[in-house]
Amino acid sequence: MKKVLAIYAGGFMTGVALIMFPGAGSILTDPEFHGFTGGQFGSIFTPQIITAILSSLLAPKLADKISMKKVLLIGLMLSAASMLLLGGSHWLIHSQTVAYIVILMATAFLGGGFGFAITALNPFAYQLFEGNESSAVTGLHFFLGIGTATSPLLVSYFTGISIWWGAPFLAAAILLLLVLFTFVLPLEIKETLQQKEERSKGFKVPARLWMYVVAVFFYGACEATFGSWGSVFLEQEGGLSVAKASLGLSLFWGFVAFGRVLFALFALRYSTRLIFAITPFLLATVFFFTPLADTEILYLAAMAVGGLAISFLFPQSVSASTDEFPQHSAVVSGFMVAALQLGFGFSANVIGFFSEMYSLTVLFQFSTVYAVLFGIIIVYLFKTAEQPVGQPDAAETHG
Repeated sequence: MKKVLAIYAGGFMTGVALIMFPGAGSILTDPEFHGFTGGQFGSIFTPQIITAILSSLLAPKLADKISMKKVLLIGLMLSAASMLLLGGSHWLIHSQTVAYIVILMATAFLGGGFGFAITALNPFAYQLFEGNESSAVTGLHFFLGIGTATSPLLVSYFTGISIWWGAPFLAAAILLLLVLFTFVLPLEIKETLQQKEERSKGFKVPARLWMYVVAVFFYGACEATFGSWGSVFLEQEGGLSVAKASLGLSLFWGFVAFGRVLFALFALRYSTRLIFAITPFLLATVFFFTPLADTEILYLAAMAVGGLAISFLFPQSVSASTDEFPQHSAVVSGFMVAALQLGFGFSANVIGFFSEMYSLTVLFQFSTVYAVLFGIIIVYLFKTAEQPVGQPDAAETHG
């Protein structure tokens, strides 16, 4: 039970830390605080992407040397350091250049923390409940989603009492407590003798895994549009207040978490193939029509529907790819996290770069392309898989 708590709490707090920067987007771009331009705000995610990719790819090799548990602990500590730097930047806003450099350092730590933590948490979760691996991984990402939904609410609450920096400091304190809790637990990745022998031979990345990588890259681009720019879009294009824009971002991440619960329960009994194939195209529709909303209620509803549509696409991609290469679960997890972060950073920076030339409405609608490309690749993988993508095995089907 303590292992389950540690793994899912790790997912929750990683989610809280991950969205703390987008959640504080209105603070970071406010002239009375950090005063970053759209381009500067988009660029703060670049160090995060670089370190997340490097750490997620390094994690499997590092785990062979020091254990996957220690990789997880390093990830949690880096995330805590990131939160401390973010909160501390409040006292540096008199010098925008210094504050900007500190925020870049903070996102670099966050990327490393996310890459190490999620790369470790995915295979740990995959092995929690034998026969229900897909639901277990989806459960992890449910708690990750709950954390991402909680983060903007924390920022909004502490902003309301005039101490926005209390949100990252609280997150840092909880992360450090979680490190102490996890440190004493006997966590390890279990492998069969056959899996150890196959892994020891090395792993040449097959074409199918590269296709999953490309698909998740486009997923990451979709997530960044909502997750990084959602609150800024609602405030600048939708005319919502800072508090309502934060609520919109929380609704998005809240419905991401809610959708993952529904999917995990559904996957216990039924095939998820058809849902997995159709949902990306539903997401594309949401991207196209969200900027056409003309009332506060419609904007908030669009954020909720977008969260529901995107909810299980990443955890299902992780589960499906791991099902195909179970003996290399850590490597697969690392690739998936790297692809997610690369796509996330690509979209966040593209929007930031072009935001001064084009409206956020146009850039939001352009993300329709990302969702369609993700869907096309998933449909292809679904049709060519020996065991169809998203199809639970017999043990999973019977719960």
